[in-house]
Amino acid sequence: MTRYSKQCIFLGIDRDSALRRAKVAVVGLGATGSVIASWLARAGVGHLTLIDRDLVELTNLQRQILYSEADIGTPKATAAVNILQRANSEIEVVPLIADLTSGNAQDVLAGYDLIMDGTDNFEARYLINDISIARQIPWIYCGAIGSEAMVWPIVLPQTPCLRCLMEQPPPAGDIDTCDSTGVLGPAVGVAASWSALEAIKILSGEEPATHLVRFDLWKNERQFISPPASRCKYCINKITEFLDDKWVVKASTLCGLDGVQIRINPPGNLDLEQFRNRLQARTGTDWKATPHTLTGTEGQLAITIFKDGRALIHGDITPERARSWYTEVVGC
Repeated sequence: MTRYSKQCIFLGIDRDSALRRAKVAVVGLGATGSVIASWLARAGVGHLTLIDRDLVELTNLQRQILYSEADIGTPKATAAVNILQRANSEIEVVPLIADLTSGNAQDVLAGYDLIMDGTDNFEARYLINDISIARQIPWIYCGAIGSEAMVWPIVLPQTPCLRCLMEQPPPAGDIDTCDSTGVLGPAVGVAASWSALEAIKILSGEEPATHLVRFDLWKNERQFISPPASRCKYCINKITEFLDDKWVVKASTLCGLDGVQIRINPPGNLDLEQFRNRLQARTGTDWKATPHTLTGTEGQLAITIFKDGRALIHGDITPERARSWYTEVVGC
């Protein structure tokens, strides 16, 4: 008996072997991404690149099954790789601690057979959709909120793209989030497991589902939604507006928390020890540096600066003031 013998009984030798030759990027290793990555690693997908910008937090553990209390404060990509390599040492699993932006998406997502959506925001999904348009790489939309689960395989040019269904991202205030609506762990598991199953179909040469699947598991609702039959101007003419968006610094209020997130485009590569010395002199307080983060306080603000240039500033501060602080201390 081999590791994949039960899977091989169902798929057959050729389709099972195709998984070993596949190269997949999982973007986002939170609730859905952690489940997707786990199933694909155990199925023997030959190469997985795991992309996430965040650290494991206590509130993640209710639904993000790859992590434990021991991983709190560790980059999700690093923690995920450590666990998945113990589950399957025969495949290549690579962590990438990165914020996906228009400035790096082309390089980060080039050369894969499939891109898996484990994100929690529409900006990243529209970037992935642009990569799919530009490079004809299939991807699978996956989302979960409350008790709802949604999955949609997008395989251009055979299927419509995300913008055929929804031309623009919904306004931020119109979107339910885990902080406003909550989310049930099993709903996450259903969405991500369905997504991983569609991935195995694509990677083994089978046709994926052509519809968007939606479940409300609390209300016992199931929908199979047919996408538009027509194609939008974006995928027809290969228009990639989100990839072409050349912003430099964004400051936005943290969802559900007091504070601001700073993002830069393209991501940088800060010398955290250099900034540690600068901030300790500026604030008169001790700052802690790890290979990936620098944390400390200035007055009533708790601040985390990431090696790629991002920053989280917790406390009573406006986005405008946070951006001013960032440009003064870090620069652009």
